[in-house]
Amino acid sequence: MILGCDIGTGYTKAVVMDKGEYLYGAHVPTNADPNDAMARVLTAIETAQGVAADDMEKIVITGWGAGNVTLPHEEAPIMKSLARAALWDVPGCKNVLCMGAQQTAMLALNDKGMVLNYRLNDKCASGAGAFLEIIFEALECDYDNSADIARAADKQITMSSQCAVFAESEVVSLVNDGESVANILNAIFRSIVSSTRTLSKRIKILGDVVICGGLANNTRIVELAQEALETKLHVFRPRADYIAAVGAALSLNGGRK
Repeated sequence: MILGCDIGTGYTKAVVMDKGEYLYGAHVPTNADPNDAMARVLTAIETAQGVAADDMEKIVITGWGAGNVTLPHEEAPIMKSLARAALWDVPGCKNVLCMGAQQTAMLALNDKGMVLNYRLNDKCASGAGAFLEIIFEALECDYDNSADIARAADKQITMSSQCAVFAESEVVSLVNDGESVANILNAIFRSIVSSTRTLSKRIKILGDVVICGGLANNTRIVELAQEALETKLHVFRPRADYIAAVGAALSLNGGRK
């Protein structure tokens, strides 16, 4: 068995793979401490599955915190991990759209699954998942029901600010003006998804697109991204935000699904 781990700025995700097959996974908040997050995600897997780190043939880590983990491990490049896992899930895919806690990335792949090019949207946190946590708190809603709430919007409004700090203030003003939570949420989701249209102009859509990252767990955001890109999106499975962890594990045990 191989443990693949993606230590992101928001969450640390770990999956157990065996001969290219996904067995199970877990995720915990990173809380800016890669070593503690790694210990907690291993504890979560051991508690749920009875499998400890010592049971693993290898531990492969990718993502923001990979270089800061003291636990013996191997490292895998994040972009290659995304591409490898996307092809494992959707053989022949040509693009990967990853919408994470801090940024959105668009990748283009060649016929062999190699990364031809990629672009990042890192201008402002308002285009990433971390921003949503602030907005959900301001609107007194949560991630689980946000997609259904946004679908109930009866009017399309526009967020004028592209900065997370000012966007939060704009949301508060809209609430005070009596705008519905549904309309505000839908506008926020549209604002976040607008970055995908920009990236698609810089990285050409070549074929099937795998969408992944924490934001791809939100069905409304996927719908809006599909509308913006005007193409069918395949949400990464077994779970959208596990993609880099799966790709890290596959770097050592082949690509069979």
